Amino acid sequence: CGTGMTGVAAQLCGDRKTVESLGYRVDDQGIIYRQETDEHGKTVWVPFSKLGARRAVLNDLSPAATFIAYNYNTPVDVQAFEREAKRILEEVEEECGWMYATLHAPEAGVPEVLADRLRACKTADEARQLIGTLGNVGRINYTVWSDVFVCPECTQEVVFWEAAVDKEAGKVHSEFPCPHCGAMLTKRNMERAWVTKYDKAIGQTIRQAKQVPVLINYSVGKKRHEKTPDAFDLALIEKIEELDIPYWFPTEPMMFKGEQWGDTWRAGVHAGITHVHHFYTKRNLWVLGAYFAALGTAELGKRLIPILTGGLLGLTKLQRFKPKTTFPNMILSGTLYVGSLVREWRADQWLNGKLRSFRRALSSRPPSGLIETRTSDVLDTPSAFYDYIFTDPPFGGNLMYSELNFLWEAWLKVFTNNKP
Repeated sequence: CGTGMTGVAAQLCGDRKTVESLGYRVDDQGIIYRQETDEHGKTVWVPFSKLGARRAVLNDLSPAATFIAYNYNTPVDVQAFEREAKRILEEVEEECGWMYATLHAPEAGVPEVLADRLRACKTADEARQLIGTLGNVGRINYTVWSDVFVCPECTQEVVFWEAAVDKEAGKVHSEFPCPHCGAMLTKRNMERAWVTKYDKAIGQTIRQAKQVPVLINYSVGKKRHEKTPDAFDLALIEKIEELDIPYWFPTEPMMFKGEQWGDTWRAGVHAGITHVHHFYTKRNLWVLGAYFAALGTAELGKRLIPILTGGLLGLTKLQRFKPKTTFPNMILSGTLYVGSLVREWRADQWLNGKLRSFRRALSSRPPSGLIETRTSDVLDTPSAFYDYIFTDPPFGGNLMYSELNFLWEAWLKVFTNNKP
């Protein structure tokens, strides 16, 4: 059933306005008419169906798919949904907004002074209070991170953004000179620079490809600005990295328990991203954890999880950046590819956008079917139960959905059983 649109269509078969929008006519008895041409070449309206919701049985092997399908096909009080979502998002913003602060046009020396004060903070509350006292502070919209390589000739570090990107033309060069020795470089003839650090979430020392922040897009009021990260911005990132996230977040290894998977996840390609949480920057992971914790166990809270799942890919390092490109979603479809330039969106801004779009898709219509998470070769209903079957064959050889859904399902804590 994928995301459940067949179920939505089945419900909308009982909606006169929707049926008429498709070019049909509906009379007072609910009879539906379509245009046909008779034997004389004349256009006539012919009855062919009747208004009324169809009863859909939605089935998928993927818990992520059936979870999304459930939320599109189960009624909810839309106004109460929106009120509660806004309340939670405002609560999370109040707690975590300090992580997306940046200085706007500071005087010389000020970023360095404030960076020292920030490093002296022992807790998140102290850092939040310090930033709350600052004037002329902007709100980060997104931060661009760049891979760092090592020149094979002079062994100096090369920041990909600085060496390969023409900012004015918005072009990324495939060949470019080393900024230190002038040797001509490509990504293929350079080694990555690496960082080794202790990952408290899994209790292991990890080795990952080095990435550094190179550009900040931020807003002051309604006006946008761009800047190169200054000492304060770097100290803020360092402080967030030092602190412990006080909420649960998934830490499953990629892929699940070391079992054999397909080509989506290949050794060496993802440069040390070995667990689910490695796909996120620390601050975005923190906000997602805070939002997830705030949902609680109430029924309405559980219905708000799709706003979170809507942000789970857009807020990862899968979000590539292309200069001079305004389209926000630059994730490559059908893969878990992490590019050399990554755009880290502000989490609360992204989640608010998902709330607006998801609200439009919600419905108070009564449910009109069943939703199942199982393999379709084991259905315990008799064949006479079905009048029509709409099936989408699995693309296992091309798109390994059980891998591509792994990030979502790690947050849902239910994984696809792909063995059948």
